Amino acid sequence: MNDEEVKLDENGDEIVEAEEIDGDVSDTTEAPKKTMKINGGSVDNSAGLLNLEELINNHIESIEKLKEELKQAREMFDDSFNNDPTYKENLDKVKEVVKAKNSVRQNIAKQPSVASIEQKVKDLRFDISESNKTLSDLLQDYKEQTGATEIETRNGVLLEIVSTAKLVKRSSK
Repeated sequence: MNDEEVKLDENGDEIVEAEEIDGDVSDTTEAPKKTMKINGGSVDNSAGLLNLEELINNHIESIEKLKEELKQAREMFDDSFNNDPTYKENLDKVKEVVKAKNSVRQNIAKQPSVASIEQKVKDLRFDISESNKTLSDLLQDYKEQTGATEIETRNGVLLEIVSTAKLVKRSSK
C-alpha cells in the first residue's frame, strides 16, 4: 500500500500527477508516421495512444481501489477510538469547548473593524490565487517558447518550472 498523502486542489479535487511524454516523428517513404515513447520504448502513435490510454485507465482503477482500501482502514481506525468510553467522554468535552470558542469568535468577527480585516484577508487570498494562475500560464508559455525548464528571478534565485496534470470529472451542464 502507498502511504503518500492525497493532494487536493483549491476545489477539493484530487490532484493526480502524471509524467510528460515526449513525441517523436519518424519519416517513412509513404507518409510521416508519428511515434511516441512510452516507458522508454517507441511505438506507433495510434498503438501508443491506445497503450497510453490503457496505462492511464489502469492507474485510475488502481487509485480507486487504494482509495477504497484507505476508506475501510480509516473506518476501522476511527472505530477503535469511538468504541473507547474514556475517549468518547473526552471528545464530548472538547466539542463543548469548541462550541464556546466558536461562539466567542463569531461575536468578535461581527465587530466592524474585524469584519473589515476579514474581508481584506479574503480579497488578498483571491488576488494571490489569481496571480498564481496567471503565473502558471505565463510559465507554460515561457517553457513552450524557450524550451527552458528553469528561470532566474531578479534576485538571482534559480527556480525550476514544474508542470502537473490532474483529472477531474466533467460537470454535466
